[in-house]
Amino acid sequence: MDLLNFRVSWGQNCNSSIDNFQYLSTVAFDYLSYYSFNSKTEYSTGGYPDILANTDITWETFEQINVGLDARFLSGRLGLVAEWFKKTTKDWLVQAPILASFGTGAPCINGGDIENKGVEIGLNWNDHVGDFTYGANVNFAYTKNEVTRIANSEGIIHGESNVLSQGTTEMYRAEVGYPLGYFWGYKTDGIFQNQAQIDEYIAAGKGVLEGAQLGDLIFRDLNGDGVIDENDKTMIGNPHPKYTLGLNLNFGYKGWDLSLTGYGAFGHQIAKSYRSFADSQFQNYTTEVFDRWHGEGTSNKWPRLTAGSHTNYQYISDIWIENADYFRLQNITLGYDLKRVLPQLPLGQARIYVTAQNLFTITGYSGMDPEVGYGGDTSDGDGNWASGIDVGFYPSPRTYLIGVNLKF
Repeated sequence: MDLLNFRVSWGQNCNSSIDNFQYLSTVAFDYLSYYSFNSKTEYSTGGYPDILANTDITWETFEQINVGLDARFLSGRLGLVAEWFKKTTKDWLVQAPILASFGTGAPCINGGDIENKGVEIGLNWNDHVGDFTYGANVNFAYTKNEVTRIANSEGIIHGESNVLSQGTTEMYRAEVGYPLGYFWGYKTDGIFQNQAQIDEYIAAGKGVLEGAQLGDLIFRDLNGDGVIDENDKTMIGNPHPKYTLGLNLNFGYKGWDLSLTGYGAFGHQIAKSYRSFADSQFQNYTTEVFDRWHGEGTSNKWPRLTAGSHTNYQYISDIWIENADYFRLQNITLGYDLKRVLPQLPLGQARIYVTAQNLFTITGYSGMDPEVGYGGDTSDGDGNWASGIDVGFYPSPRTYLIGVNLKF
């Protein structure tokens, strides 16, 4: 061992990045009204209170404590960094959900507290054998995200509706004891394959939706009361990765250099839908439509097709949730310094290189990009707190570059 260093740190910083004057009921003049008189239309601009006042609004505070160690071994060739951390967001700034009957915009509030804690471990190695140099850096982290306080009696801040498609109800929420923005909906037990199966469920007192037919989803009656309703909804996914991984490799030999950078995330889910399924049965589908139920034994996930909206698709359930583990090769670069073969060049370095970015991604996720999530409305100044909702975002491009580095 060449070095051993223990460290402990604690600190706070604050965030006030929301719209100004949240403590007042501010007045806006962007309302355009019109009326007709003697076949002539007149227009006028009106003023109105655009938010409810919140006189108790305060700054959001980030508090973090870190306990770690740094060590080096084998004449400095091997390095280790290990750290335990706990970051608490206190008095979280969020736009309050309010009823439309209030007739104006919702204020920002201090919605509660959120905790992120976990461990990070990093290893790095650098060495050479003659003219060949090589190095590797690997870092790994485990993080647990949890809402520890919500500043209302219910202990829940509800998410938006009409997210996965129009007509769908709330699918994410902030709730004490759960990850921020966890997916909330029904669990399913496959698809009704025949009438005998439906009759068996009804006879056993299990919850079956009225009018259930062959090819419909079997929603799980979690509380066992024989009815499928809101009380049977539960956590069906977590958009926050439990584990993250970073990797960097570099090699050099007589003017040649090669570097690779990759990263990954694991242990999280994405809610995915690439069609507006509440409008019409004639709208575009993805190729998943070929895996729909169209007879006994044909599918146990995707239900039958129906005209217009139907509970099979309108009810948020785990059929829309997918595991989103991935590892991506973010960058690979190969270069060569021409000074090695042309030492007479009046330059300190004349390096040419080729680079590929986002060359490949290893994932079981069926969407276009497991790294792309949902940003939603950012009118609250802190950004929407939902994540991991893929409704058709453009994926990260694969890019090829050729370049020259000249040093004089």
